[in-house]
Amino acid sequence: MLPLLDILDENGEPILIEGNIKDIKISENGLLIVDTEEYGEKSFGLGIVSVKKPQFLDRLGGNLLGLPKNFNALGVTEVDIMIALTGNSRNQAAVRQGTLESSNVDLSKEMTDLINVQRSYQFQSRAVTMADQMSGLVNGIR
Repeated sequence: MLPLLDILDENGEPILIEGNIKDIKISENGLLIVDTEEYGEKSFGLGIVSVKKPQFLDRLGGNLLGLPKNFNALGVTEVDIMIALTGNSRNQAAVRQGTLESSNVDLSKEMTDLINVQRSYQFQSRAVTMADQMSGLVNGIR
């Protein structure tokens, strides 16, 4: 089971929603709009970050990633790994509700490239083997 995580607003504070939720929408500019029966519609700016060094993120399970707990051991700080997008820098990102991120890899092209590289490696390996055999023949003639 995945851990329960807080959804943070643009100030890094947890978003708390009171009342019975009727509807939730997320706008493209990162606003979480919640409509509740008791309090009506309320909006929150979602916290959006830009990750500079994804190799330092920890896998939390599923498609969740998080910051490591041991910054000192890794020799990095939170600012080295990511920066919060605030103000005009939030325009660099777009948020889409109800969509899944798809891979940006064309599998058929990558498989074709892999086969070509493998064939090239085999050809080069044969060339090295033949050059070695020819050197052995030349040395045997002397």
